[in-house]
Amino acid sequence: MAFVREMTEPLHSKTKATDKVVKKVLKQYEIQRSISHIDYGGVDGHVAESGDLRDLETIRVTRCTTTRSAITAYMCGADIATNHDMAHGVDRKMGYNIGGTKSFRIYLTCLYRKGISNGNHRRSVYRLGIGCKDEMAGYSHAFSIVAQLDGTFFWLQSFISHYSLATWMKKTSRSNKSGLAGHLTFDELLVKLDKIDRLMRIDDWTAQANQDYLDLFNVDKTLENGGQNKWKIDHRLDHFSWDEACQYPLPDGYKLENKEQGGDVDAQIDITQENDECSTLLGFMSEIMYGDLIAN
Repeated sequence: MAFVREMTEPLHSKTKATDKVVKKVLKQYEIQRSISHIDYGGVDGHVAESGDLRDLETIRVTRCTTTRSAITAYMCGADIATNHDMAHGVDRKMGYNIGGTKSFRIYLTCLYRKGISNGNHRRSVYRLGIGCKDEMAGYSHAFSIVAQLDGTFFWLQSFISHYSLATWMKKTSRSNKSGLAGHLTFDELLVKLDKIDRLMRIDDWTAQANQDYLDLFNVDKTLENGGQNKWKIDHRLDHFSWDEACQYPLPDGYKLENKEQGGDVDAQIDITQENDECSTLLGFMSEIMYGDLIAN
């Protein structure tokens, strides 16, 4: 019931700004949010909305950023869950945010192919976010993807004022092999990334755009707007960011059966070891995409 609140409670004061410049930036940020009457759960999104005993979803928490923080804290620890925080200033970890989903797709594909090759898929926790120019439009979203040993993926999310993580995890899907909306094969995940890219190219809020958004984030924006098309060009999802928060550690002695090699293979993964091939590929592709952005 209170998983998200319990996981994010220690994050509220985990990082404190010590640099004067960062303190000034944080103060200006809070003033701007106060004037705009926008509440994103604090500067870094860790804080859950107020709960109402008459509404269990608010007790479970529906704010997407808070849910993403909770999942990261649970699987990666508080230090990693706060390494994006603005209080870190220039030392804060930044995600990849060029070229839509391209860099994320390249990295996932590389890791997935390596997993098929060696029989051990890397169990990684990814933080993702997508947003638009108009911060008050209500189209921005944050979520998590967790790669599993069997090569499948958990897409974990909540959506403010709509549903909690607990409710999302129970949602079924006839089109997914797992039968669950939040448990995807690699190919099913790529289809979702296609829908995100499509939403980042729209010039109007069409039936297709509404369906894509509903399939991705489980919210019917046309219904939410009373059937009216209130979409504007600055509501378009124009920036997608992601990072690999951590590799989720496995239980000691865990074994993964690899039938192709004819036996049990120790699947314990050294979470401190970098995957050089895929990381190098990602860095190379990021340089190319950044160069194209500057050139254009």
